Amino acid sequence: MAVTAGSVRTPTLSEKSGAAVPTVADHIVGELIAASMTTAFGVHGANIEDLYDAAIRASGMTAVVAKHEFAAGAMADGAARITGIPGVVLTTSGGGAMNVVPALAEAYDSRVPVLALIGTAPSALVGRGAFQDMLCPPDTVDVAGLMSAVTGSCSVVGHAGEVPVALATAFATLRRGLPAAVLLPKDVQSAAFPGRPRPPPPGWASGGGAPVPGTALDTVADELCDIVESGGATVIWVGAEASVAGVGPQVDDLACALGAVVVAAPGGRDILTDADGFAGVTGVMGHPSAHRAIAESTACLVLGCRLTMTDRGGLDDTLPRLRLTHLGSEPPRMPGQVDHVPCTDLRAGVARLTDGIRRRLGAGARQREPVDVTHLAVPPRPSGPDIRTPDIRTPDIRTPDMRTVVESIGAALPPDTTVFADAGNAGAAAIHHLPFGHGRFVVALGMGGMGYALAAGVGNAIRSLADPERSRTVVIAGDGAFFMHGMEIHTAVEHSAPVTVVLLNNNAHAMCITREHAFFPKTPSINRFRPTDLAGGLAAMFDGLAVARASDPASVRAAAADLLSRSGPNCLVVDVDPDEIPPFAPLIPKGSP
Repeated sequence: MAVTAGSVRTPTLSEKSGAAVPTVADHIVGELIAASMTTAFGVHGANIEDLYDAAIRASGMTAVVAKHEFAAGAMADGAARITGIPGVVLTTSGGGAMNVVPALAEAYDSRVPVLALIGTAPSALVGRGAFQDMLCPPDTVDVAGLMSAVTGSCSVVGHAGEVPVALATAFATLRRGLPAAVLLPKDVQSAAFPGRPRPPPPGWASGGGAPVPGTALDTVADELCDIVESGGATVIWVGAEASVAGVGPQVDDLACALGAVVVAAPGGRDILTDADGFAGVTGVMGHPSAHRAIAESTACLVLGCRLTMTDRGGLDDTLPRLRLTHLGSEPPRMPGQVDHVPCTDLRAGVARLTDGIRRRLGAGARQREPVDVTHLAVPPRPSGPDIRTPDIRTPDIRTPDMRTVVESIGAALPPDTTVFADAGNAGAAAIHHLPFGHGRFVVALGMGGMGYALAAGVGNAIRSLADPERSRTVVIAGDGAFFMHGMEIHTAVEHSAPVTVVLLNNNAHAMCITREHAFFPKTPSINRFRPTDLAGGLAAMFDGLAVARASDPASVRAAAADLLSRSGPNCLVVDVDPDEIPPFAPLIPKGSP
């Protein structure tokens, strides 16, 4: 929330003197550029405007103004997940700082490096009733304590000389895969920087600690070979960290060496292909074929997957029977049940495993049986009285089911298209039904907040404008997500970003409707909304924005093919049924076919 009323911009020292004196803000922006962090998302405001001014003036930095600080944080998060380079978010004090908290919480829970640079009231006014003072607890809000709870480190800069240490702390935190916050009083930002810039930091891909634990990996390779030679079966389970590391080819080589089946958590979905030996997605929105593959195995090698409930839902009775080994930077969330081998370079780690296995078992690829990726059998809504909120009705139209919609969109995706899926029914349908092999796939299941994908997808699309070869970003979200953060489409329009936003509109929070049916059948629904013409509204608001509305399979296919071939931002709104049960296992009645 950018509040500037009554504030006066403080001239920088270089402006006062007419000399090229670098300010703290100039130094910070220079450090970001040197570290390849060249796009900063945020919302302008009084106590962050000096840093924004430096970012706008700096060659090599793109400063983006979003509509909301949560969205700005999600934009930085989305760009970081795709590139592996930490994202940057700029916010002012007060409501602006408060609004970015949920975005940092998502980044923290999902282990995404995002640097939050947060402006605060001028130092001399702290504790003296300054507007949006947040550095004098308990008289004021404790912003440092709040940020410390959702980041790996939070530094409060007291004077210009403390900036290098604060940045070093933040960069070290980012290298661990965690978000970091630096709180910068307005007067410190505009002060002269007292020193010389440090050498550029090392690249972000190396991580911290020993990247390849050789002896431990050799032991794992021997154990996997023992299982193969004894007639046992191994399944490889990949997650979000493996996706970010881009280890798909290495995983395929390892699976061939072992004759193993590959499954993926939702965050590792883009490693899967339609080739033999890939059994689908695990978890509460996954495929029965993936769960069968795990149940029929002797051992499970987990690569960069933290095995949260959304990753392993439905498998807690199966996993204790398996030999579980995890390779990744952080241990999975199953304490005491998995052997964790710390490894911050998954590519090198998987390659070493494959080499060790081939030395013992032979260089030829082992036979992998074809796997039929089966889908959850989703029954129609049971008949009977449907208690709704009075006077709210869903339009009586023939709508395509979500499987048809998602598969039609997936069939039209160009190669290397990045897809961001949001929460709720839209996310469940994308995870379960989207074809494999299109490119990167991102779903934020840490906090599971509606609207994340809209902002993150727009952020990645804006970031991609600097790529030599631009590729399109696709967002799949519901109308609930749109009503939360859909105005970031305006940000996409401002930057002519190559993004297609697919809105599955059922005039409801439909997953909540499913839960109402299942758990509170006698209570009137509060999750059905009056119909909204999202397509008409978007077309009217944004002159020149290509918007299509589809309500049957043929029009979905035609519109998807048209929009995905265009440049710049565009939107596809598809009418779907609010009473369709999503492919979310806990909500499907037991005994369904």
